[in-house]
Amino acid sequence: MPEYTANGLTLRWDAADLVSSPRQGLGARVVVGARPSHRSNVVKVAYTVNGGAERLARGYRLRHAVRSGGEELFAIDLPAQPEGADLAFIPILSCSGREADPRKGRVPFTPLVPQTAIAPSAAKASAGGGIAPAHAARFVFEPEFLFRVTAPVERDENPVGETPDGLRMVFALSGGGHVDGPALTGEILHRGGDWMRIRPDGVGIAAIHALIKPVGGGVVLTEYSGVVDFGPDGYRTLAAGGGPKRAPLRFAPRYLTAEPRLLWLNRLQCFSVGEVNLERYLVEYDLYALRPKPAAEV
Repeated sequence: MPEYTANGLTLRWDAADLVSSPRQGLGARVVVGARPSHRSNVVKVAYTVNGGAERLARGYRLRHAVRSGGEELFAIDLPAQPEGADLAFIPILSCSGREADPRKGRVPFTPLVPQTAIAPSAAKASAGGGIAPAHAARFVFEPEFLFRVTAPVERDENPVGETPDGLRMVFALSGGGHVDGPALTGEILHRGGDWMRIRPDGVGIAAIHALIKPVGGGVVLTEYSGVVDFGPDGYRTLAAGGGPKRAPLRFAPRYLTAEPRLLWLNRLQCFSVGEVNLERYLVEYDLYALRPKPAAEV
């Protein structure tokens, strides 16, 4: 059972009690124990496929109840891979500026059992009475982490308010925004923002336009939509000038540029996972590209 401690944080993985539920037709699921329990804990997994370059996948809390010893569990769903692919992983825990990264302690990656394709004869009714898929996904895709977006926004001091098309608010970009990651690093220019419509059920529909000035030159235009879940009372509280302290977001960004070294961005459809902090008026999310690969016919 591997265990690693650094900076007051401890990770535990590949143990008998860290068992995940099966994911028929999907990629592997890794379960990691992290302690001490803290609301700021973030667990990621660095993993390799057939000994290739390292990739990152972000985890989510598997149980809200803290286990004995102040440990909480995180699950990380790795993308589906071709039959027989050799997967190896190592978890990374961060919390409020501290980090426990076993790679820095020269801990080796932990191998996973190679995946196997699911034959058509394997289809059967699930315990809940549903029908399980008879084959792996027809089109296999893999999320690739590109960069993290940190974007301060300004409080809407003059909201349009409640209209026949929902509550309308504008969150203009403030200064100091940036993107940082393996694919792109740069400044978010102090122009643009989110022309948001909040539905009566508290879901905000984003309409975002922004400009990124990458290190090395050029300008990248991004425009996209997505959802921000302000909660069932979000419409009422935002209309009254309040709102929740934090709200999760899911966006689907696209990028356009004329910079020759960044033309690959023009071909991407991306998705992002993060949150908006309405106490600090700060938007933060991790940006991923979807890399589809047609799966072999079963």
